[in-house]
Amino acid sequence: MIRKKRQKKDANWRLSFNPILRYSAVFCLLIVIVILLGGAVLAFSQMKSTTRASLSSTHSQVSLRVNEAITLLEALADLPEFYDPSIAPIDKVKKLDKMAPTFGYMMICYVDSDIIVYSDGSEPASLASRDYMQRLFSTGKPQVTDSFLAGADGATLNYTVAVPLVGQETNITGCLFCAIYFDDVVGILEEAASINRSNATLLGSKGQIMSSTAGLPYGDPIMSQLEGTTLLGTTANELEEQLLAAQPGGYWNFEKGMLFYSSYQRVENTNWDILCSVSFWSVFSGLLPSLLFVAALTVFLCGGLMVILRRYIAKEMAIVDTLVHSVEDLERKIYQDKNPEDRDFNEIIRLTSTGLSDSLTGVVTRSVFLNQASSLLRDADPNLVSALCFVDMDHLKYINDTHGHGGGDVALKSVGYILREYEKRYDGAVGRYGGDEFVLLLINLESEDELCSVLDELVLRLQGEVKSAGQRIPVQCSVGVALCRPDSDLDQVIADADEALYFVKQNGKGYYKIHKNGEAL
Repeated sequence: MIRKKRQKKDANWRLSFNPILRYSAVFCLLIVIVILLGGAVLAFSQMKSTTRASLSSTHSQVSLRVNEAITLLEALADLPEFYDPSIAPIDKVKKLDKMAPTFGYMMICYVDSDIIVYSDGSEPASLASRDYMQRLFSTGKPQVTDSFLAGADGATLNYTVAVPLVGQETNITGCLFCAIYFDDVVGILEEAASINRSNATLLGSKGQIMSSTAGLPYGDPIMSQLEGTTLLGTTANELEEQLLAAQPGGYWNFEKGMLFYSSYQRVENTNWDILCSVSFWSVFSGLLPSLLFVAALTVFLCGGLMVILRRYIAKEMAIVDTLVHSVEDLERKIYQDKNPEDRDFNEIIRLTSTGLSDSLTGVVTRSVFLNQASSLLRDADPNLVSALCFVDMDHLKYINDTHGHGGGDVALKSVGYILREYEKRYDGAVGRYGGDEFVLLLINLESEDELCSVLDELVLRLQGEVKSAGQRIPVQCSVGVALCRPDSDLDQVIADADEALYFVKQNGKGYYKIHKNGEAL
């Protein structure tokens, strides 16, 4: 039973770790949210730089492919054999056909001054109707076409690069051209864009889509693809003007609930534009593994801290548990032990809790006194005399009215001090019963004569003056006394002492009376 009772008490004060775990979980969750929000801000700030890096990479590779073709054709155009009329066109073509696969081109062809193209094994064909041939022969400048259907089957997409053959007196005697595989450009866009998780689109001279890693339909105007998006900081007309003017730039837009940033730039020696776009999610997803690692590390550290904290709290709780059990043992010794030895109640009370004593007078409270008195009476020698004194301070109201409540407090302190002296002297107990009333238990006196001698002295000590703040405060007490034995009922003893006190108060005050055999004598 005692063990179960102790466990029940422990349950009342023992610290639960569950709230700490809950708060820690909430704290970890907030940290993870903050990390993810920080990642979102970082992703937003990186969108521009990511897009521009992707555009720079894509632009450089496409420009390199075009410029390589122009450089190769210009080098071949410097060969004298392409200007020698004695060499048959078919011989010139055979030489070029051997070079095409070496340099990675679909074909390299020769065109004469009549804009007739020659091919090995095929009849010559006129290219006079082709716009880029008209421009080449009229301007004498290299031409790069948009993608178009070509080849024997008329179904192969390619890009054509052509340079003029300029003879003496700057006369154009023909041209050389090569076809770049359509898939070559697609590969360049995919490789360059994949590095930064972006999408790249190659636009033709009229703003049409020629190739796109974003799956945009071939041949559609790019402006029609932007109709379903929300542009930020610009308009579709302004964007179209920028593209036509070959001016690089960029813009923000929302599409299908996702934020995008796009940059564009003209490709050298062409009328093409490259448009690179990156979405917020693509950048954020690139950062996500690092963010999740940091979040997981944070959670792990929080968990480790909780383990350490739990062990520390458990260790401290063990110390508190020891202290609580010590207090319980002390309570049991004070209030429950039948035969305590060498008990000093005042010292025990002073060491255990100041809350058990009256803060003004220094004596114990009524409840503590009753417990002390019961224990002392049980252990008192029945052959000796024990008595309970009910002490009441006379004229406290007059003192408060005349000298203030501070003066009344000084008077009460002086009474408490005197009573504590008698408590110590006669191994008894003293407590403040309430207001201006005190109770004093005296035990194991030799006889009633000794009791009377003690009471005579006590009453004399309780009458006099106390100096405070230059004032002389008169103090006087009346005392009612009841004799008691180990088997006496404490409540009845107090009632008898109170009755004796009442007799004194009604008959002059300032002395004591002993209640004996049912009446105050």
